[in-house]
Amino acid sequence: VRSSARAEGTASQTMEALNAMTAAEAADAFVKCCGSPEFGRRMAAARPFSSFDDVLAASRKVWYDCPVAEWELAFKAHPRIGDVSKLKEKFASTASWCEGEQSAAQASMDDATINELAEWNRRYEEKFGRVFLICASGKPANVILAALKERYPNEQDVELRNAADEQQKITEIRLEKLRADLTAKL
Repeated sequence: VRSSARAEGTASQTMEALNAMTAAEAADAFVKCCGSPEFGRRMAAARPFSSFDDVLAASRKVWYDCPVAEWELAFKAHPRIGDVSKLKEKFASTASWCEGEQSAAQASMDDATINELAEWNRRYEEKFGRVFLICASGKPANVILAALKERYPNEQDVELRNAADEQQKITEIRLEKLRADLTAKL
């Protein structure tokens, strides 16, 4: 019972810390989770949150209510799957979060898979005008490559929604990382 009460107290303190941020601080924190400035502003405005479940519910509503232009900005905040050097260079503020998300893919890549993934990434970008977006956490490279090939024939509107759904999955993982960072500072 004591550890349960302590966990509830910590969760409450974490929400208090999130709610106590200035609007600008909160917006910046949420942008790091998603990549869309509008998402960050809307999430900051949606506070106060009483629980992490409320944060997740708000993120889903806010994300799907954002204009497509904001989705595209969020998509641009992602490196190609497997391109960790670009990730570290371009996205220094979230590089450690992103690198961990791609660790299973990185660990499972051989030269043939790397070359095939690069080719299919190029094709996808030419067709859709954006990087292939997938929630890569825990997925080996061959699973990611299979998903890329499976989604490639999609129409633009279908693939836009697929990318938005994958972005929301990634955002939820990063919101969890934000929560962990806030809790660690208590």
